[in-house]
Amino acid sequence: MGKPVLLMLFLGLISFSSLSQTYVLGEDLPVSEKQSHEVINNSEETSTTITDENTNEELEPVQIEFDTVYVKDPIEPYNRTIFAFNDKTYYYVMKPVSTGYKKVFPEKVRVSIRNFFLNVKTPIRLFNCLFQGKFKGAGTEGLRFLVNSTIGLAGFFDPAKSKFHLEKQDEDFGQTLAKYNMGAGPYIEWPIIGPSTLRDTIGYVGDMALNPLTLISFFIGPWEGFAANASDVNNEVSLDKGETYESITKPAIDPYIALQDAYIQNRLKRIKE
Repeated sequence: MGKPVLLMLFLGLISFSSLSQTYVLGEDLPVSEKQSHEVINNSEETSTTITDENTNEELEPVQIEFDTVYVKDPIEPYNRTIFAFNDKTYYYVMKPVSTGYKKVFPEKVRVSIRNFFLNVKTPIRLFNCLFQGKFKGAGTEGLRFLVNSTIGLAGFFDPAKSKFHLEKQDEDFGQTLAKYNMGAGPYIEWPIIGPSTLRDTIGYVGDMALNPLTLISFFIGPWEGFAANASDVNNEVSLDKGETYESITKPAIDPYIALQDAYIQNRLKRIKE
């Protein structure tokens, strides 16, 4: 066999080897950014049969469920800019304020303040239970408000839970829209408010309309309404929201994606409940 023929065979083998290696490595490549932001949610379930090597007997099929969540993020550059702003706001403003706040008010006092604001915002949870057809949940919220407003001293204590085992119903208008099959829409990072989606942004506006604290801004004054909401937010940060935020973003290679994923996963969980 001539040298030209051997040379062609040698080059052909090299080309085939390179092509095969590229194909195998391609299976481990990450999904492109465009693909990862196309769909909001996708679940697949599959089963596999395991054979015991010692007995050659087939074991019972194992059900394996794969939950892959994709996020629509067409305005990612804008969202990342707002995330950076919110992150700096947290570390340079909110965290120092909440740290000083914790030194002045013991945890028991701050928990009572949380109970008060949760009691005030009962209409949000109650009406969204009604909108979703969860009439038992709406009744529970009504009873909680009655018990906590009286025995609980205007809601500063929560005997409805501790004495009567009436659990708070975590329902909001964003979940209500999801129950009526409204899609989540694109991911949005709002200044100060933080992560959201188009659906949850609409839901946020709906919840504001149901929030009695909003009425303070209309009938008493905008500054009083702002002060009430700011006190509520600062109290929540001092209790656990600040620690939760840091536990998600600090260890992450990409804090923006970590917060985005945590938010979407949490919303999906609450919608399914």
